[in-house]
Amino acid sequence: MYPTRTTWAVVLTAALATTPAWAEEAPKEALEAPSSAPAPVPASAPAQAPRTGWGVQGLPLVNFNSDEGFGYGARLMVVDSGDGTQRPYRLAFVAQFFQTTAGLGMHRLIVDAPGLLSSPWRLGVDVSLLNDRFSPYYGQGGSAAYEPAFSACEDRGALESDPNACPGNPNFRGLRYYTFEQRSLPSVMLNVRRPLSGPWQVALGYRFRLTTVHMRYSAKDLGQSRDSRLVEDARAGLLTGLSGDSDAPASFRTAEVTAGLLLDTRDNEPAPIRGMFHELALRGAAGVTGSAFSYWGATANLRFYHPVVDDRLVAALRLFVDVMGGDVPFVLLSSFSGVEWREGWGGIGGVYTARGILKNRLQGQVKALANGELRWKFLSVAPWNQGLDFTLVAFLDAGQSWTDLRFLDSGLPRYAGGGGLRIAWEDNFILRLDYGVSPRDGTSGFYLDFNHLF
Repeated sequence: MYPTRTTWAVVLTAALATTPAWAEEAPKEALEAPSSAPAPVPASAPAQAPRTGWGVQGLPLVNFNSDEGFGYGARLMVVDSGDGTQRPYRLAFVAQFFQTTAGLGMHRLIVDAPGLLSSPWRLGVDVSLLNDRFSPYYGQGGSAAYEPAFSACEDRGALESDPNACPGNPNFRGLRYYTFEQRSLPSVMLNVRRPLSGPWQVALGYRFRLTTVHMRYSAKDLGQSRDSRLVEDARAGLLTGLSGDSDAPASFRTAEVTAGLLLDTRDNEPAPIRGMFHELALRGAAGVTGSAFSYWGATANLRFYHPVVDDRLVAALRLFVDVMGGDVPFVLLSSFSGVEWREGWGGIGGVYTARGILKNRLQGQVKALANGELRWKFLSVAPWNQGLDFTLVAFLDAGQSWTDLRFLDSGLPRYAGGGGLRIAWEDNFILRLDYGVSPRDGTSGFYLDFNHLF
């Protein structure tokens, strides 16, 4: 417990110290497709001449969560503001290096072009290298069991001598029983988006991934010789693209076209008080798109924001459903879709979906997720004429998955509850701290990240 608190203190201090750099860079606009409405300008902000021409901005990246460890890296952004009339800019190039102490790497090159060639279309290109050295897999569907004793061993010295046995734990099956390694090189996402009428928008896109999966670890990584949970399911013929009969890495090439319809009435995208954000997205893959697998998918993402009593108390709700069919490859069983969903964010469980539930705890061709939050802004101060808001959050996250569209899986949904703190600078830069507990699995998690969960 004490080392965790120390890490939080160091990261929090560093994050607050670098707040001006984060705010100048506006990372949410470069990494996620923003609302068509301009961000509100604080009343206390002095009038400034618009920026013009090219500029360079850089900042450190720091975060922490219980699933992926301490994250560190940097982001460099080169921006062309044009003549100062284009918002948020005319063109931006972003280069990101990001790594965590638990072996997760997300390295990206991004191009963002609002008003492409003086048109109403906004172009986004994201070329990524994603490497997850210890990606979790607990089985498919809501009935997938998790037994902590199968992979728990405090005596790492004993495992270096024999990774198949742990003193004092007769149920031990291997430190890597619930994990495998996957790497996507490259992952390419291309999308264009434009307003239709009022709050309505349309989005079109293309996503290509080349992913390699290693099911076994070497002795230096304390990998056991017996089968992992992933190998067991692969041998049983439950996973498309994996046979389980060979230790050689398996490759997955997927390429899909996407289309989405969006409704966005949020009053402030980073921290909404009222409004909605809804999206219906469709995707399909076949040989003609460049994919080695033929499948289809549909995503419904519904978000609601409403003040309770006054604007300092806000109720927020997100409902997320993703359905896939056809020849769905194993590597996509944990994924969602949509214009704001990033490659590498994983499935149900973890920092981006369900806090307190283990990362990727629920996977399958059908996934349903619900997040409810009550946000109370209890303190607002303005040191050095800079607005700081402190918000307490109570949340309840719940999710369920099914192996396929036959809905034959048994088991109740997983849920987790907890609380957190938000520290917002001028409503746009938001530091998020959460702690969640999942009673059914007996797991919990700490999360230090940026921006609201939704």
